[in-house]
Amino acid sequence: MTVELVIGHIGASGDGVAIKDGEPWYIPFTAPGDRVNATAVEKRGNGVLAEVDTLLEDGAERIAPACRHFGTCGGCALQHLAPAFTAAWKRQRIVDCLSMAGVEDAEVQQTVTSNPGGRRRVEFIAAKRKKGVMAGFHLRRSHQIFDVGECPLIDPELMALVKPLRATLPELLPRNSEARVMATVTENGLDLLITAKLDLDLAVRQRLGDFAQSQQLARISWRQTERGLAEVIAARKESKIRLGNAEAALPPGGFLQATEAGERALAEAATAALANARSIADLFAGIGTFTFPLAAFARVHAVEGDAELVNSLKMAANKAILPVTCETRDLFQRPLFPEELKAFDGLLFDPPRAGAKAQAEEIAKSNVPTVVAISCNPVSFSRDIAILIAGGYKLGPVLPVDQFLWSPHVEMVAALTRG
Repeated sequence: MTVELVIGHIGASGDGVAIKDGEPWYIPFTAPGDRVNATAVEKRGNGVLAEVDTLLEDGAERIAPACRHFGTCGGCALQHLAPAFTAAWKRQRIVDCLSMAGVEDAEVQQTVTSNPGGRRRVEFIAAKRKKGVMAGFHLRRSHQIFDVGECPLIDPELMALVKPLRATLPELLPRNSEARVMATVTENGLDLLITAKLDLDLAVRQRLGDFAQSQQLARISWRQTERGLAEVIAARKESKIRLGNAEAALPPGGFLQATEAGERALAEAATAALANARSIADLFAGIGTFTFPLAAFARVHAVEGDAELVNSLKMAANKAILPVTCETRDLFQRPLFPEELKAFDGLLFDPPRAGAKAQAEEIAKSNVPTVVAISCNPVSFSRDIAILIAGGYKLGPVLPVDQFLWSPHVEMVAALTRG
């Protein structure tokens, strides 16, 4: 069934939303004000997912996409929208989520947006077929892979790796097999982690070592499965990430912020809010993204559940002679309790997308004067903020940071104070 629709707004997943007969229709790659002919694809929740047949009239916020793969590639959803509109829409997402959690009248600032070409990590999908290896990304709403020819989102150094990968992987992958190649820009060159079920005999190891040398990689590692242990095959240089006054060694596949600019914006907001603190707890500390900027003026206790990240953080702190202590602890299962939090006059938490409900409940019972909350999920962020406010904290300005250009995702940082 083909229907004519006018897009009213952009929904939480980035799709345009039109209302027909009281029912929401979700149409990807449309802009507010677009008039379209669309065909229903399937039911989605209480509405209908549809595809555009014909764009009859452009909305005011529609622009030309930055990439020729847009609409085919499964990565970007919002390239067709004006940057100022997207920044305002991401800000409003945070306002709406806070409001739904019962947090009204929050001061949400203008969005800080990272530039194109700033993403320093990417995962390429490679597949060995009869005619060779395809390397790129998944097609939209599909497990099929297409050979990427450009990507204005990622660092050009990462994009330049695609052709050499296509030339090398046919010698390594069995027919009809797939591999995931995570590539990260580090201080000493690109770091690669290959996930594939390969027989790592001497010839394969030699070929991977030769590839690391020819492409001037810092390191190349391999693992059989997503949760398997990574084995370093060749390490020409240490894969280091600069964080504040320290350089931390990045474990294979270790988490770091998507862009340097976004990381800097978050760190500046956090350090400004905690500038008067002298003893700070950094929870879900990762490799030390915020630990080290904070350690420039305070003692920091970094808590993280991943032992490998904790080890890297500890070694970097010792080498830089910074006042940092470390603890390996699953904060989802065993959050820091109020008695433990008495030792700190500042606290920062930056959990995964699920948020930090259990930890927020314990912080809400504590007397830590200043708490900084960082998140990449407006929904869990708003829930955790509501818990802290119910415990007596006052929410300061919320800063949206868009490290996930052309996607519906947004990061945010805010400070809360007692009294």
